[in-house]
Amino acid sequence: MGVRSRSSVSGAQFGLSIAGSVVSLTPPARGTGANVAEIYVRTAPIVFTRDGTDPTATKGIQAEIGDIILLNSRDEVDKFKAIRVSASATLDIDYFTDISG
Repeated sequence: MGVRSRSSVSGAQFGLSIAGSVVSLTPPARGTGANVAEIYVRTAPIVFTRDGTDPTATKGIQAEIGDIILLNSRDEVDKFKAIRVSASATLDIDYFTDISG
């Protein structure tokens, strides 16, 4: 079984506001090592997708307050989209390198 190692990458997004329209992430540029992310749902439920399709209130995966969403590849980071369920939501995002061995 391989060992997984990672380091924090600067460029975290804290207090990303999710309102009535679809929101994407703004990760650090490619080449900085920001290949994976952890997203903390801070204030209200959201619905999200990882494949680039636009989520709606009924299409996507719902995440509740306190949930942590793991994005396991740069492709998922780049294609992540979210929308609020009812009230505006706030997300905190940390980006990491990911070295699997």
